[in-house]
Amino acid sequence: MEDLGVPDQSFLDLQAEAVEHLRITTENPINAGNYLRRNDIGKAARLSWLVRKLFYIGMSFSDDGFLRDTLELAVLIQLRKLKYRSRIYVERGMTVYVNTDMLQGIMDETNMLEEGQIYCSVQNEKSALVLTGRVVITRSPAMHPGDVQCVTAVDVPLDSPLRSVHNCVVFSSKGDRDLPSQLSGGDLDGDLYNVIYDDTLMPTKWSIPADYPTAAPIDIGREVLRSDMTAFFVKFMENDQLGRLSTLHQTLADQKPQGVFDPSCILLAEMCSTAVDFSKTGIPVDLTNIPRSSIVKPDFQAPGPRVLIEKSITIEEIDEQGADEDDEELVEEAPATRYYESHKILGQLYRAIDEHAFFEEIQRQSRSARTSNGSNLAEQVWEYVRGKTALIQYEHFVPFARDTKDAYEDNLIDTMLENSFHSTHFVSEVEVFAGELLGKYGAPNKRQRETSTSMKEKHDRDVAYTVQCILHGEDEDASTAEALERSIACLDVAIHEARTRKRFGRLVSFTWVAAAVCLKEVEKFVGS
Repeated sequence: MEDLGVPDQSFLDLQAEAVEHLRITTENPINAGNYLRRNDIGKAARLSWLVRKLFYIGMSFSDDGFLRDTLELAVLIQLRKLKYRSRIYVERGMTVYVNTDMLQGIMDETNMLEEGQIYCSVQNEKSALVLTGRVVITRSPAMHPGDVQCVTAVDVPLDSPLRSVHNCVVFSSKGDRDLPSQLSGGDLDGDLYNVIYDDTLMPTKWSIPADYPTAAPIDIGREVLRSDMTAFFVKFMENDQLGRLSTLHQTLADQKPQGVFDPSCILLAEMCSTAVDFSKTGIPVDLTNIPRSSIVKPDFQAPGPRVLIEKSITIEEIDEQGADEDDEELVEEAPATRYYESHKILGQLYRAIDEHAFFEEIQRQSRSARTSNGSNLAEQVWEYVRGKTALIQYEHFVPFARDTKDAYEDNLIDTMLENSFHSTHFVSEVEVFAGELLGKYGAPNKRQRETSTSMKEKHDRDVAYTVQCILHGEDEDASTAEALERSIACLDVAIHEARTRKRFGRLVSFTWVAAAVCLKEVEKFVGS
């Protein structure tokens, strides 16, 4: 979009706003709770509710080191996504909304929409919005400059069948060429689209969309066997070059004066289109056509802050140091990658974030937000619970609570070990509880992101099971009549019978899983 005329300041302002939203997250518990809820952090443990509940009863999550570390870890990881991956939230854009990951595209079968028009209605539990006016629409991966188009979003009459369609983009069926095919070769087979209606992000120039020839799928001339599927899966893994091509496209677009309009970038866009369709066509990318790469890369592609960034590298030096992989194989040791200070928007965005200074600031804010006089927050919660439930007898559930705590911590330790990348350095409890791997520095790589996802899914299942055990006991179908007693017992055991495990020390997250359930049951009890 930079090469299509969108001002650099528009992106810088968006990122500055996103960083400010992260900064105020730690200012008070309400902001913290909302942030945890929006980012689905600790959902199974009811963490966002717990943070807000503590505030309403006169306590602050910032008084507990584990809860404070969980929030700071989540904020720091989000900051790294901003800095190293330019993952900037666009408020006036429909890319992520409520329960839909993105907007799925469908065709207008009513013939109501004219060429160059779309209908887009987004709805959730709280509100509904129908877009109107000029909007930008694109589809990932947007590599060719023509993959970004401007269309007119329109409303439809109240009696139109399209009124019943929500969280979708409806495309016109009229015109010489359908709009989806102009956006990275979309064919509405489950394609997801991004719609932006922010005037500051409206391009001032447009490009003719790419028109790649449709590749016919390979016909093996017989029934597909299991061995064919196995062979294709292996072939797919061997020919999965989309990430490599996308990274090279990003590098060359930064280095070439014409940006994404450079012939090398246009070629890479076509190769990416072939790579995307490989799973459907079986036709791999011809890597012999890949443009010549360089060992010199822009600073925003650096793996972390501990990399020397050179300010004086010229385009001529970049061209001189170009080397494709065949050249590198001829030498015993490939030359080290050099990084230069990019003056295009991705470089400006990268350097605008000072990771170290930001983290120091949110730590200062967390310290200033503390309210206790040095007493333990968990003990404060315990005193509050017993004050509200002084006559409740729970001691007969203590053995159950011990078993529940041990089972939870055994599962937690398994998760910490299973997702470690080193045999002697296991994942921390905070990382498991937050559902994100921090890493030493820089943005997480693909393997770390995939590991974080699987780790979060497993831990969420374990927490959800633990919560159900506390609510229903050992029988999942049992009533919650004694959920209050079980939750008090679990909280008592978590706080007063903590034990240190060899290699792992004292695990504390069960305390807050039990506290969230217990405070919720106390709320019901007092309300009744």
